[in-house]
Amino acid sequence: MNLSSTLNILLLLIGIIFLSCDKYADYINPQIHFTQVAGLPDGGRASAVAFTINDKGYIALGRSKSGSEYLKDCWEFNPTENRWTQKEDFPGKARVKAVAASVNGKAYVGLGFEEVPVYQGIGYLNDFWEYNPKSDKWSKKADFPGTSTNGCICFVHDNNIYVGFGFNGIGFTKEMWKYSPQDDTWKNITEFNGDARVGGVVTTNGKRVFFGTGFNTKNYNDWWEYYPDTNSWKRLKSMPDKGRVNGVALCVKDRFFVSSGRLFGGELSTGKLYTDISEYDPTLNVWYYCGTVPGKGRENAISFTINNKGYIGFGETTTEILNDFWCFEP
Repeated sequence: MNLSSTLNILLLLIGIIFLSCDKYADYINPQIHFTQVAGLPDGGRASAVAFTINDKGYIALGRSKSGSEYLKDCWEFNPTENRWTQKEDFPGKARVKAVAASVNGKAYVGLGFEEVPVYQGIGYLNDFWEYNPKSDKWSKKADFPGTSTNGCICFVHDNNIYVGFGFNGIGFTKEMWKYSPQDDTWKNITEFNGDARVGGVVTTNGKRVFFGTGFNTKNYNDWWEYYPDTNSWKRLKSMPDKGRVNGVALCVKDRFFVSSGRLFGGELSTGKLYTDISEYDPTLNVWYYCGTVPGKGRENAISFTINNKGYIGFGETTTEILNDFWCFEP
């Protein structure tokens, strides 16, 4: 038996063992190699927002290393220098589970949940702000008119910002809204034709938009493509795992990845935290397992893409806030 045949048999056996233990994907790809980069000077955070502008990454808001303090600071990441620099604080209230997006060199941040003495409607925030990195200044924009502001998804298409889904203290929704930065206006568009949920993920390469996962009394593993031009949805191949909430998704070199998150449920526990990174192939409509993100399983992490490199990190386990940050180039 030659070396090639031996390796093929070995990979097949590994695949059988892997898939029989806990199936994450249809096929196994070569594992992605991660490099650790600088963590935040303040010790890390969870449930923050992240965005990129002009080859710099930004992280803002979220919950502190202690787990008890809600934050409103903003940090800029320079990948060339591998260094974080603190920028002007977000002028609204400290919060978690907000949304963020960048359009034409400016960022838009808002919504989310404010810590209050009792979990009540007053904690759900609908303010929306523009950040200009050139002046390092924030300016108030039109409030979000939707009913849900906690754990929504957010993405950009054709210089418009789309926000949808989430939780409002009473129930889960599947509303979709489109914001025009040029006009500072919101428009209600057709609802998603699947189930309402919170904590799903969305990723786009600027042309194609993919959405899935989340939670609404059960874990979701479904996967959809959204067509902004026709405002329609198409269901695709579901992730082969049992579902997740509070994961991340990102597009690197026109490749679409999902990672981290929590699977709720189980008789003796609240579920488990994922460490995997999985890739969706839209050409074949299949999923590939690409290995694991180093460090611990996590939820409420952040991710972004700069110069054809993906970045994933921070977030939390069941007991601690994390401060590790990882870079990969597929």
